[in-house]
Amino acid sequence: MEYVCERIAVEPGRHAIVRYVTDGDRTLEGSDLVLRTGTVTIGHFWVDRPYNVYHWLERERTIAFYVNIATDTTIDDAAVSYTDLVVDVLLRPSGAIEVLDEDELPPTLEPRYRLAIAKALEVCITDPRRLIAEIERETKAALLP
Repeated sequence: MEYVCERIAVEPGRHAIVRYVTDGDRTLEGSDLVLRTGTVTIGHFWVDRPYNVYHWLERERTIAFYVNIATDTTIDDAAVSYTDLVVDVLLRPSGAIEVLDEDELPPTLEPRYRLAIAKALEVCITDPRRLIAEIERETKAALLP
């Protein structure tokens, strides 16, 4: 899937922060979360982490953090791309954690992808507050004029 986003901060080969505004209501499959029209997504991407994070905001209020477990992330001046590893983690401001789509993993998944998923889940499940604090800090800094 491809989304055209506004560049906020891009360090080719390292890290990127982008902004996207939802143009229609969208229900997050596997959950009760609905992203309403106008929901702002601040996407955080790294080449050296087994995930990227979408910080969803509605009128500057955090709705949730969506951790997309991924590998082979590349960042250049024109685009961010990655291999989506199916499993996602929804982190709610309340502290609730939902692991999504784990049942969709193929039994023949390569060991390196299984390792990336395990590393990402460890970050999300053992210390979600640290990840959330980092994303909130980076989002706030990126959105300041």
